[in-house]
Amino acid sequence: MHRSFDPEILDGDGIPDAVVERTHRHLLRTHKLLGNISSLVHRVRQDPLPIKRVLDVGCGHGGILLQVQQRLGVEAVGVDLKPPARLSRPFPILRADAARDPLPEADVAICVCLAHHLPEDELVEMIRNVGRSCRRFVILDLVRNRVPLTLFKTFAPLFVSRLNVSDGCQSIRRAYTPAELRTAINRALSGTSGRFHHSVAPLGIRQIVDISYQQ
Repeated sequence: MHRSFDPEILDGDGIPDAVVERTHRHLLRTHKLLGNISSLVHRVRQDPLPIKRVLDVGCGHGGILLQVQQRLGVEAVGVDLKPPARLSRPFPILRADAARDPLPEADVAICVCLAHHLPEDELVEMIRNVGRSCRRFVILDLVRNRVPLTLFKTFAPLFVSRLNVSDGCQSIRRAYTPAELRTAINRALSGTSGRFHHSVAPLGIRQIVDISYQQ
């Protein structure tokens, strides 16, 4: 599959707030059903040092970050290009470009399904930028492959809206293959003491990169 660069519906402007909020609720439901949140929390917990604060890069409406905060009992902060205007969360969501703007300090940063929105050069810059304020970065994203695309097309309509199905399929088409993602990570960490662990779930339903910026 060639990588698609067509935008997703939710990336556009002018979508009613009620539709955006429902779409984010369905996104959270999808992540729970796929086991993404449990996998993310399990990975974050594997840290030799205490974790007091978690930063969510590209947190959207903060649903995943809320789950992480509750399961780990940590302080939380999120950043997003389009933070929600009217939404109450027990943590701040700041407006920031994660590839260019200074980011809040945290022990661990997480990033869920943002990488596929970025061209490789911007992904590299984001990884380097996060390393300026965090000692660790856990990236969870999709895998561009026909198997997860077929599975999502088949089962997603049973649980989420048409908009979520459409955007989910496009997200898979935009995603990095495991080899492409490893190439981007190696570029980002080149010349540093950083190291990473990369894993791909069965059937390609997700891939996780766990970056440590210092050995």
